[in-house]
Amino acid sequence: MNTTLNTQSMPFRFLLYTEWVMLGSCGVLAVIEAWQTQRVPVVHLSILLTLLLLGLTLPKVNPPHAYLYIAVQMGLILLGTSLGYLHILPTLYLIVMIRSCFLLQPPGRLLVAGLSFIFFAIHQVQYLFTVMPLRLPAVREQQIWMHQVAEFLMFGLSLFLVLQLVTTLIAERRTQEKLTRAHNQLRQYSLQIEELAAVQERNRIAREIHDSLGHALTSLNVQLQTGLKLWKRNPEAAHAFLEQAQQLGTMAMQEVRQSVGTLRADERPEPPLQEAIATLLQEFRQSTGIPIQSSIHLTTILPPEVNRTLYRLTQEALTNTCKHAEATEIRLDLKTELDQVYLAIADNGRGFSCHQITCGYGLQGMKERVAALHGNFHLQTSPGQGCQITITLPLNIQEVGIIND
Repeated sequence: MNTTLNTQSMPFRFLLYTEWVMLGSCGVLAVIEAWQTQRVPVVHLSILLTLLLLGLTLPKVNPPHAYLYIAVQMGLILLGTSLGYLHILPTLYLIVMIRSCFLLQPPGRLLVAGLSFIFFAIHQVQYLFTVMPLRLPAVREQQIWMHQVAEFLMFGLSLFLVLQLVTTLIAERRTQEKLTRAHNQLRQYSLQIEELAAVQERNRIAREIHDSLGHALTSLNVQLQTGLKLWKRNPEAAHAFLEQAQQLGTMAMQEVRQSVGTLRADERPEPPLQEAIATLLQEFRQSTGIPIQSSIHLTTILPPEVNRTLYRLTQEALTNTCKHAEATEIRLDLKTELDQVYLAIADNGRGFSCHQITCGYGLQGMKERVAALHGNFHLQTSPGQGCQITITLPLNIQEVGIIND
């Protein structure tokens, strides 16, 4: 068992100085008493010096050690009173009361205050028993009784004020410490949020570059491969594919500039979603030769973030189909339903097994985009059965017209 006594200094220096002043005043009274009686009160001064040394360090909050610490001081005071030093009682009990507030919880503090008042009352009663047999004049006895009542009231009030003062100081100190810890924790949280925001922004930019530039470069690669195959057999047809490849290269450069621009300036106005998707589908038909059946039925004005997300999801789905599906037909459905927007993209390609093939960055980026808007992403595919992606995103309804494609 660990019996080491850990100590701490007085948290409030001005209270420690107050104790020294109170003990010093008791010492002055002892000196005056020594001058009057022509003898040095060694025990009296020893008690005061011991209480002074005990106040330099306090045991840390540990009930057994704290109660022992308080009991030692109470014992010293009782020793002093047994020798007749009644004039030092109130001051010493107040010192013990101050120290107990730093060591005990409120019930323990009240216990020390009650014991101090009881001991003080016992000593005062003993003093009265020594004075009353002297047969003093009635006026003098009345003065003594009035003086004792006043001392009782003043000592009780002093105990109460000291208890409230030190308790308030401790509560304020603990509140300041909690505020300091909360401030430090809040600062750590702000740094974590800043770092998380930076990571999310990097992921967003990565998705933008992957979806936009990746789509353009994929189509460009298809055009160049087709042009190289036709170059020797049919130069005119190859020339058309090369012109298309040049246009795709220009579009890729525009996508790069736009991605860089988003890092340097505010977002610029974007075309309506139906127009942007129509242009995207037309470019995909021209570059790949894969027919697309589309149906767009929007009855609401979509928020800008929903527009951008749907456009990038469509772009990435078409890119994946071109790269992996070997499809000959694609169907796209986009419509609003009550408080959500619905997007479905299906192809008749070779499909794949979700249990055997790990989703690549493209599908992962699509899932992240949908999750960021609290939507649902569903992938249905199997080998030889094509692939269908179904997405629903929540939105706020604002009724407008019906647009069909």
